[in-house]
Amino acid sequence: MKKLAVSAKVMIVFLCVCGLASPSWAGIKMKIDEQTKGGVGIWMQTWFQHVEDGKGAEDLNDFILRRAYLYLKGQVTDQIGFFTHIASDKVGQEGLDKPEFGLGTGVAWRDLWITLKLHEALKIQMGRMYVPLTRNYGTTSTKCLLTADLPFLQGGSRGGIFYAQKVGRDDSLTIWGNPMDGLLQYRFMVSEGVEGADNPEDNLRFVGRIALSLLEPEKGWFNKGTYLGKKRVLSIGFGTDSQRNLTLNGVDGRDNKVRTADVFFDHPVGGGAVTLEAAYIDIDNCTQDQPASYTTLKAGDDAKNWYVNAGYLLPGSIGAGRLQPYVRYETLDVDKKDSTSFLSGGFNYYLKGHNAKITADYMHLDQDGGTLTDRDIFTFQITVGF
Repeated sequence: MKKLAVSAKVMIVFLCVCGLASPSWAGIKMKIDEQTKGGVGIWMQTWFQHVEDGKGAEDLNDFILRRAYLYLKGQVTDQIGFFTHIASDKVGQEGLDKPEFGLGTGVAWRDLWITLKLHEALKIQMGRMYVPLTRNYGTTSTKCLLTADLPFLQGGSRGGIFYAQKVGRDDSLTIWGNPMDGLLQYRFMVSEGVEGADNPEDNLRFVGRIALSLLEPEKGWFNKGTYLGKKRVLSIGFGTDSQRNLTLNGVDGRDNKVRTADVFFDHPVGGGAVTLEAAYIDIDNCTQDQPASYTTLKAGDDAKNWYVNAGYLLPGSIGAGRLQPYVRYETLDVDKKDSTSFLSGGFNYYLKGHNAKITADYMHLDQDGGTLTDRDIFTFQITVGF
């Protein structure tokens, strides 16, 4: 993994040199011939985060580079293309350092896949990519979220991701497509999941998701968490994830199973737009621990998680941009353990859509029991990218 991180750094230097030397790279979009074309861009999200009791019994003030992504994409023929993110996440977050995954320090391949498009209804994708389980971190781009970050149980704020992953991705082969002119989208993944000694038979992981679009279709690999009044979407999705005979929290022979259901609605209203999203997740034999100071969820636990987001893009401009207040409620119920609830609210101020925005977010963690501490988290974010 260290070699992977080093190779990513070498690639970034190479691209920077090309960008200075070649107008075609500096122009972001490239076209070599009628079939071969591509693009390059960068995305950054910077944070200030205040965490009550985030450093033992003391408050924590943390400046973090939440995401720094260099993306490359290309179409080699009409049938074959590729996409990659070279990335760092949560750079400078206190207590976090996994450089082989580009977390805390280091640079790593975040996404890296090749797509063979046989038909709009049949695409074969191989490499490292999103785990197509939930909508919010299975199809939605983190560049275009409604809220400041993902749900807590899917890696948002100071949270962790409840399923086996490489920063929300897995190395896999995925078959997906948009039959019936995008009325339906399906994704079926065969991947590594839990690896090493905790998977003694080296069993594969199987993940599947289908989504029904009742208004305008969402045909891409990445969706948006809010369309800012530019699209009319009503999507209903279902997902499943399974991997057999794992060793979880020291117990052998555990079968991991996850079932999810979600609904997403985004629609113009007058001069503004409303966004609503809700999801339910049922977990048997969880494969990942959550941070011990925030929830009671451990590997091998059964749990239920659900959340709802709502936001409204106000009509007209305020100064140089547009304002979008939002709220989120999320809860985690762990069998035979204390539960945790997350109530958050804030606003986005869009200077140029998702390409330039300012976000302020307040979150309250409420612990139902005496083993963990209630706490407040405040996040201020600046986003820029192209």
